[in-house]
Amino acid sequence: MDAPLTAAETRERRRERLLGVVVRLPEGPGVYLFRNEHGAVAYVGKARCLRERVRSYFARRRGDTRRAVQFVERYVHAIEFVSTASEQEAFLLESKLVKRWKPAYNVKLRDDKDFLYVRVDRRHAFPALTLARRPRGRQRDVSYHGPFASAGSLRHALRLLGGSVPLRDCSDREFAARTRPCLKHDMGRCAAPCTGLIGREDYAVLLQQALDVLAGRCEEAVTALQVRMDAESAAQRYERAARLRDQIRALRAIAAPQGVENTSLPDADVLGLHRAGGLAEVVVLFWRGGALVSSAAHALESELPDAELLEGFVLDFYGDARPVPRELLLPCAPPDAAGLAEFLGARRGAATAVLAPRRGERRAAVELACRNAEHALAVSVEQRGHQQALLDALARRLGLPFPPETIECYDVSNTGRTGIVASRVVFRHGEPDTSRYRSYRIREVQGPDDYGSLGEVLRRRLARAAQEPLPDLLIVDGGAGQLAVARRACEAAGYADLPLAALAKGGRRGRALLLAEGERERVFLPGRAEPVELDRGTPEEYLLQRVRDEAHRFAIGAHRKARSKEALASRLDDVPGVGPVLRRRLLSAFGGSQGLARASVEQLSQVRGVGPELARTIVEHVGRG
Repeated sequence: MDAPLTAAETRERRRERLLGVVVRLPEGPGVYLFRNEHGAVAYVGKARCLRERVRSYFARRRGDTRRAVQFVERYVHAIEFVSTASEQEAFLLESKLVKRWKPAYNVKLRDDKDFLYVRVDRRHAFPALTLARRPRGRQRDVSYHGPFASAGSLRHALRLLGGSVPLRDCSDREFAARTRPCLKHDMGRCAAPCTGLIGREDYAVLLQQALDVLAGRCEEAVTALQVRMDAESAAQRYERAARLRDQIRALRAIAAPQGVENTSLPDADVLGLHRAGGLAEVVVLFWRGGALVSSAAHALESELPDAELLEGFVLDFYGDARPVPRELLLPCAPPDAAGLAEFLGARRGAATAVLAPRRGERRAAVELACRNAEHALAVSVEQRGHQQALLDALARRLGLPFPPETIECYDVSNTGRTGIVASRVVFRHGEPDTSRYRSYRIREVQGPDDYGSLGEVLRRRLARAAQEPLPDLLIVDGGAGQLAVARRACEAAGYADLPLAALAKGGRRGRALLLAEGERERVFLPGRAEPVELDRGTPEEYLLQRVRDEAHRFAIGAHRKARSKEALASRLDDVPGVGPVLRRRLLSAFGGSQGLARASVEQLSQVRGVGPELARTIVEHVGRG
């Protein structure tokens, strides 16, 4: 009988088998997929020449420590490919496959809601400055200005700006219904275009002044106000001159944080990268009009080489609806800079330069971004060290085989026979990973059955274990009954060894919001008749409470949203002339129930199949809720 192969012999045989696939790859552009030992897609990449690109992963030398080589040896067990007609098609296909398969080792951004944009809809005669989290692609006469990383700072700036540049901030519906100026006009914070006190041309001048200030260009507006202030002072109208003086100070205060200048960067995003092992930090500096207007840091976990990590980050960062800049500056050139520039240019609608500068002001900007990335990574590493100690303590207290770096928690929310939902929240390294939060509509269970609903959700989750790795600890909100449901679901799916826990609030009070004096959090574990009672004020109690409360909060939010949709749908059912097709069209046109509820008669009339009379009827019915 042959002796079993060693681990090194097994890896070498796998490498030889994969090389046999590589030599048969086409030499044209396309997309390649690496699958792991379970058959799940681990990584999706694209290449100008598939054979040469994939072969580079296997061209190792003695002592080769390149990340690409180590990645293949550890994680790749099968290779697939899709040939495309052009590099542009390869970029598009890669983006689609990453979204479909969510590979574990492609770059994934967790915080896609950290930017705000100022939206200006010039289809309205007197546009207001509104806020948008994600631009909805290119729209005619609609522009987005930003991004701004700090929502609080932007809202504060807009409040200050309202005292200097009196633009309207009311809704279109309120604007159309007003017959006399509002209180803000009396306060000098609105020019009252609703009643004709300012014309379109004069309002357009105010609008441009506001946008210039938000972009850090306030000197022109300040100069104009200075001239007016001097005239009012010369005419001895000192109160008006004082108000203009205050407006000048406010404008300069708004633009002051944007004082870092680089005249060679009129419109560019600058990326900086720093890494420590498998941890990486990417910082994006946003330059607009020669001024640094905002920045954002993104913590990543990746074994990919720097060039591929940056390319994956760029595709994810700009691949949805975020505006693409005129220039993108990187610390190192991506594997296919020309193809990436073509892809981004198509998204922007104009040419985009992807550069890795070596000297000059552009290189100085990249080095500034890299220094910021280094500082941000130091903070992340320090924070992770504290979180690791917390996870170690939790593992000891619950008798887990290893610290739970990934924790999933499930909760069911219902208040009746309809709108029953469940939530999943995910914590990685002790912190929420909101990109992996999920809400589930209950499909199979009828009525308010918490046990049945929880079992359905867990079966659906475990069925996706090959596409989405299982957590180190799965928690359900509840007691011994919920734990039994989770255990049966895991055993039926073939994951009986998955660490489980059920977290119940102290004593016998069940859903009490706060622990009473002397009560403790109780953790039910498989194979233990009595729950583990956590000491008050310990780190492990704090972490589990935080996880459970976050699942509860997310479930309640999803439940309210589901109830709101059902209520709106029922009100639309009562509108004569609105059938299922038109109802879907309305919800799609306004981005959901909340957007539809805020829509004006004029906006509704623009939807195909909706006339002015039907639009007024819809507003009357929807407005009742």
